Amino acid sequence: MIKVNYTYRILILGLSLFSSAITYAQTSFPVSPSIVQKINPSIHGLNLNSKAGVMFSSINYGDGLSAENNYLYGNMAFRDLNFSIGVDVNSFSLNQLGLKENSMRLSYAYNFRIGVDTYFIGGLDLGVTAQVLDPNALIFGDQINEQLGTIVGSSIDPLATIKPSTNYFEIGASGVVYNEKFMAGIHLAHLNSPNISFNKETVVEKEMAVILNGAVELDVNPYGRGILPQNSYFFGSFYGILHGETTRILASQELQMNNLSLGIMQSMISFGENSAMEMGLLTTISFDNFLFKFNYTFASKSDEFNAPSIVELGLRFNFDRFSRNSRGYYKRLSTNNL
Repeated sequence: MIKVNYTYRILILGLSLFSSAITYAQTSFPVSPSIVQKINPSIHGLNLNSKAGVMFSSINYGDGLSAENNYLYGNMAFRDLNFSIGVDVNSFSLNQLGLKENSMRLSYAYNFRIGVDTYFIGGLDLGVTAQVLDPNALIFGDQINEQLGTIVGSSIDPLATIKPSTNYFEIGASGVVYNEKFMAGIHLAHLNSPNISFNKETVVEKEMAVILNGAVELDVNPYGRGILPQNSYFFGSFYGILHGETTRILASQELQMNNLSLGIMQSMISFGENSAMEMGLLTTISFDNFLFKFNYTFASKSDEFNAPSIVELGLRFNFDRFSRNSRGYYKRLSTNNL
C-alpha cells in the first residue's frame, strides 16, 4: 500500500505538469480575428452589439496526435446602460491522451466615451475550468509484453481505476480603446494564479498571462470606383501572448469586399528554447445577420518544434436587426450604436 500511495503521488505530480503542458498546447493554436473576445473579453462590448456564435477547430499535431476544440460564445448588450454581459464556453479534448478540459467564463464590459468618436471598454471576467483524465488512455507497465514488444490486455494496476480530475477558478481584467479606424487592447488573465494540480497537496500554479491585441481598418474604396465594391475595407490585426515560457505573436491582413473577406495570417510561437513559424488562410462570408468563417493553418515542422495544422469552421449571428440596412454593415470597427 505504501508503494501504491508513493506511485500515486508521482503519477499525480506528472499529470499536474502535463496539465501545464496542455495549457501551452491550447495557447499554441491561433485565434481567429473574428473571435478576438476569446483572448480579450472586453471585445464583447464593442459597439454594444448583441451576438452569438460557435467555432469548431480540428487540430493535428502529427505523429497520430490530434485534438478538438469547440468554442461557444455570445453577449447581450444593454445600450441604454452602456454595458454588455458576455459568456464564453470552451471544450478542449486531446484524444489520444484522454484529457478533456471544459471551461466557462462570464465577463462584464462597460463603455466610456473618451473622445468625439473614441471609446474605452473596461472589463472584468470570472471563469471556472474543469479537467479530467481518462485512465483507459494510459499505458501501465503490466500491459507491455517485453518479448513481443506489444501492448496487450487491460491493466490490473490499482492506479488504472483512478480517474484524476481537477477544477479551478480564474479572475481576469481587460480593456480596449477603439474608434472607427483602430483598436488597441490588453487582457490580464489568471490574475489569481490558480492551482491547477490534480493533487491539491501539490501546488502547480497557472501563471498570469499578458495578452495585447490591436487592429486597424481602412476604407480602400471610399468613392466606389475601380474594380472593388464600394464597401471594401482593409482590416489588419495582431495579438501577442506572454504566458510563462510561452510567447505567441500573430498578425493577419484581410480584404473585406462587401460580404466576402479573404486574408492571410502569420504567426510565431516559442516555448522555452523551441520556436516555430506558421502561415494560414482566412475566409469569411456574410449574409444578412449571419457570418460564416473558414480558416486553415498550415503545419510547420522543424527539428525543435512541431506546430499543428488546424481547420476552423465558425458561424456567428448578429442580433441587430438594423445592421443589414447600414452602409457600414460589413465594417468591423464601428461606433454607430454609441
